[in-house]
Amino acid sequence: MNSKPLSSVAIIGASVLLVAICLFVQSPRAGTDVAAAATPEPSPTTAPTPYMPLEEIPNGNWDVIEQGYASIEYSRMVLREIGNTVTGTWYADGKTTYVLDGSRDGSHLTLQIKSAAKPDAAVVGKMEADIDGIADMVGLITMGQNQIAFQGAQHGRVPPPVDQSTPAPEQSPY
Repeated sequence: MNSKPLSSVAIIGASVLLVAICLFVQSPRAGTDVAAAATPEPSPTTAPTPYMPLEEIPNGNWDVIEQGYASIEYSRMVLREIGNTVTGTWYADGKTTYVLDGSRDGSHLTLQIKSAAKPDAAVVGKMEADIDGIADMVGLITMGQNQIAFQGAQHGRVPPPVDQSTPAPEQSPY
């Protein structure tokens, strides 16, 4: 061994070089023959946004949340639209019921709040709101000098997706 130290180092060096070449050839990054690792891809379809035509939205039962200065109040109203005329009933609490009468101009509702369902009934306030295409509204209720922000929703009436060919949640697009 002492007589040939350079040949021993050369053999060890060649062995290390051979192992390194073998590892490099087997590496996925080494050549084009090895397929790249699969990366997750998004679903081929985009989830559609639910949408309901504006003329269909006012009709039905609405859950109302009034956001006053000191408290939050919950109430309910039922609206019906014929053409651009909107009528309905607002059940403000267990004892107070108002008649609503007004119109829709595009996505904007303007409703008079009346004390009774008579043509000459006193107007006690006004409700103005903007509706969107997914059965929600947001606006102001004005009663005398008081303005109360509110939002309304038709939770049981969220519209179907725009694209009916989108798979149901339990179905896979693959």
